Amino acid sequence: MAINYVSDINPSKESWKIIVRVTHLWHVPSYNNPSELQSIELGDKIQESFNRSMIMTYRNLLNEGESYTLMTFGVGLNNGDYKPTSHAYKINFLKITKVEVNHDASIPLY
Repeated sequence: MAINYVSDINPSKESWKIIVRVTHLWHVPSYNNPSELQSIELGDKIQESFNRSMIMTYRNLLNEGESYTLMTFGVGLNNGDYKPTSHAYKINFLKITKVEVNHDASIPLY
């Protein structure tokens, strides 16, 4: 599968493969229960989010500054009141999302 650019991501197809560097990783607590983690957001070019059941799967796998190859993820509109990026879409991690560490130093931080 060919590697796609983050700028090209949209919901028109289901098979994307991208290489991204985590530029910023932070935790967003649940509105109703601040001690419960609701999502983790990554990067500054496109937002990635997780539903509550996926947090434990990915929270210890992703590290700031590391680059990753991502495959088999959902794409949705980046709408709502809080948008950490200006990209029109966001990546939604699924149970079948594949995340592999990518040691390519040429992947830019920004």
